Amino acid sequence: MADEKHTQRRGQREYVAVTAAGNCFLGASLSSSADREGLEQAYGVFRTEALQCDPDYQPDSVTTDGWEATRSAWSRLFPGITLILCFLHAVLKIRDLCRSRQRLWQNLQDRLWQVYHATSKQQFAQRLRRLLEWSKTADLPERIAQQLRRIHTKSKLFQRAFNFDNAYRTSNCVDRPMNYLDRVLYAMQYFHGSAKSGELNTRSMAILWNFHPYGRKTRAKKQGVLSPFEELNGFRYHDNWLRNLLIASSLNGRRANQHKLLRN
Repeated sequence: MADEKHTQRRGQREYVAVTAAGNCFLGASLSSSADREGLEQAYGVFRTEALQCDPDYQPDSVTTDGWEATRSAWSRLFPGITLILCFLHAVLKIRDLCRSRQRLWQNLQDRLWQVYHATSKQQFAQRLRRLLEWSKTADLPERIAQQLRRIHTKSKLFQRAFNFDNAYRTSNCVDRPMNYLDRVLYAMQYFHGSAKSGELNTRSMAILWNFHPYGRKTRAKKQGVLSPFEELNGFRYHDNWLRNLLIASSLNGRRANQHKLLRN
């Protein structure tokens, strides 16, 4: 899953390009722009570091919102990757149009999530067609009806997720880490220094999230799992969360191939 967290540095708009999976940050890098070039460079940091761990690394799919620059950046970084459209973003757009119409929103919400819970491409497409047919007979504001038509035209982009057993269909896995970023950035009143210091701050926040210790109730619920890192990887290096962080982030010489990768 990939998305951008809007922030600012020295009063100017900047963006944190976040790659996430399994409740963990896989990549987080600052970009001064939200166009394809800026996002390609920011997400390219994740690509470079992934290839340092596995020179044959090639993700099958990535789930994004509808921002074309994000989708274009990933297509260029990983040719052949399947781009999946996040269904949650489509639902949230309709929710924003129903703020003064709570009954209508409840009705639409139930119908939209019924479409989402389809178990196959065929069932998803059929339920979406039924929703569109209902919208033509219902007394809907034009803006909401138009948004439902847009969802229907993008049906195949949502259906791509059914080609992959473990593909993300919504942005939940990236929203939770980004909510943490949002709280920390607000508390520190965003970035005040150079682009380099902002980049290092962003990376440190991502690492702390990945290794922060779960609370007692969460550990019990997850059968003794201590951190997001352990939940994603299935193991931990040490029972002490800080030692676990230090051991895992030491890289153990993994950067030895960096210059070779850059030359290629």
